Amino acid sequence: MPPPISSEHVRSVVAELLGQNASKVARLPGSVANQDFVIECVDNRRLILKAGPETEIAAEAWACSYLTAVGVPVPPVLVTELTAARLGSAFLIARFVTGQPTSDVDVVRDLGECFGRVHGERLSGWGPVVMTQGTGAQGRYSSWREAVEAKLAGLLELVDAGILGKGLAENARRAMETLGYDGPGVLLHNDLKPAHIFGSAQQGRQRLTAVIDWGDASIGDPAADIARLSMAGPAATAAFLEGYGGRLTNDLQDRLIRYRILWNVASLSYEFRAGGDWFDAYRDGISKDTALLIS
Repeated sequence: MPPPISSEHVRSVVAELLGQNASKVARLPGSVANQDFVIECVDNRRLILKAGPETEIAAEAWACSYLTAVGVPVPPVLVTELTAARLGSAFLIARFVTGQPTSDVDVVRDLGECFGRVHGERLSGWGPVVMTQGTGAQGRYSSWREAVEAKLAGLLELVDAGILGKGLAENARRAMETLGYDGPGVLLHNDLKPAHIFGSAQQGRQRLTAVIDWGDASIGDPAADIARLSMAGPAATAAFLEGYGGRLTNDLQDRLIRYRILWNVASLSYEFRAGGDWFDAYRDGISKDTALLIS
């Protein structure tokens, strides 16, 4: 795990880089590898500082800039620093977005319409977005299959550590054997969930105001994003597909199950390798969805 960053250190960095004096700095819940803070400035402006792995901070800063240009509501990034010299970690500072995290069906319907545009952005490479000199942002791998296999690479390690049973790991790998994709690689958020979907009341209903946390931005099969969103339940899935212009066919339902397994395997591996211990939810997700395929 990265060394903890103090609120006073955050306060001094914001003052140095933005000339803003903070009246309050509060730590927010983050992932095992990230540290997030909300900053209340004396002029009532609110900011977010997110510190984490260089690759994730770079991907998020790029994605927010790229998506702003195509009309997708994302947090405006004010500062990006990819070295650890100032805070002990790469970090970015963004404006706090309006609204609240939500699974409101009207907001999720807006989200589906929005992601019809996001998934229209075709990029080179596959898997996690990485920044390269000369060519800019692209996927880390040369094929979608290679990206899928990279997410499965930690299965044996999880079994050896006693975190995942051998039978469950074998079922998870079998679920991936028929998971192919021959379409174009599109931009993915890769962690669509209510905590990252913001909405507020406008014109008599809740409307989408922002999609946050693009540190896992990736390139691949659009069904992978829909699968992650589907973990919020059938009402959210139906609302998203309505806005997206799709429908839940038997084939798509099968793909969503398999991509949910893949997401949970990758998340469990990430948590373990980063030194965390939040395993139960990921393990339960793998078990539940592999059972759906077997039944």
